[in-house]
Amino acid sequence: MLACSQKKQDHFDYIQYELFDLNPYDLPATIMLPDASAGIGTSLKPKVTYEIGGFKWRIDVGRNYTMLIEDYGDNSLRFEEFKRKLFKPNRYFDIKVVDQSPNTLIYKRVVKGAYVEQPNEKYHIYSVCKIADNYYEIMNREQGDSKRVVDFMFHSIQSVKSK
Repeated sequence: MLACSQKKQDHFDYIQYELFDLNPYDLPATIMLPDASAGIGTSLKPKVTYEIGGFKWRIDVGRNYTMLIEDYGDNSLRFEEFKRKLFKPNRYFDIKVVDQSPNTLIYKRVVKGAYVEQPNEKYHIYSVCKIADNYYEIMNREQGDSKRVVDFMFHSIQSVKSK
């Protein structure tokens, strides 16, 4: 089982990434994480924060790359639930889809003009991957990131492989 991998991954060169084993953190998978050559502030060794026996993980690689993972058990409909909630009318943010595949969504969130003097767009990524027998929600931090960081996260998510 290839978890989140898709055809796009087959042709991507992971030269600016390093393989990272999540098994020591109670997550039976591997993932490619950006290294120092990526130019996004990922010069530090990856740090994984989690609770033993828990269902949430946080992967930090430097100050700009934070990936959040949460175990949703057998909830195969989590991706559709998230999209339904995201696209409900919102008085504070405009949501625009940048890219979408069957299990990954990249979107831009912009604070509506009435609430800020200058628009500030931030990019977000959301994915649901099946690892072993469970579905895992993978996303970046709530405040969002630059498009460049989200692009690196996209390729990391596409590289997830179940052990």
